[in-house]
Amino acid sequence: MTSPHLSERALQEAAESLALLPATQAAHLRGCHQCQDQVATYQHLFVATTRLPQPAFTFDLTASVLAQLPRPRPAFPWVLCWVAVPVVGVVGAFLALFGGTLMQVFQDMATLLGGGLLVVVGFLMAGQCVELLAQYRRQMRLLSFS
Repeated sequence: MTSPHLSERALQEAAESLALLPATQAAHLRGCHQCQDQVATYQHLFVATTRLPQPAFTFDLTASVLAQLPRPRPAFPWVLCWVAVPVVGVVGAFLALFGGTLMQVFQDMATLLGGGLLVVVGFLMAGQCVELLAQYRRQMRLLSFS
């Protein structure tokens, strides 16, 4: 016989079902006693593994693994106060220093333009606050795991 023997994968597929094999490999299997013996061995192995009992631990494996993982500490709500107080302080100082000038600028401009500018500045400041808070949380997370 000139065709090579079946690979381990092909033998295992044949043990599950002959329909999984290509025609050339199925033809080789019908004529080769060595490959037939290996397929029979795999079939016995597959049947034996289905009869094995499920492995059981005398302890709760999930609980023991989870107990060893580091627990993330939740951020306290007062952390927002530590961020909000300086931001409000800076905004208040800015308004105290330049409030009169800003009022004149807004009175001279059209109301819609001033309102739009105020909205844009508000969004920029809110974005900066959110970015500052996110950076703080990332740094705290890195510190808690090291």
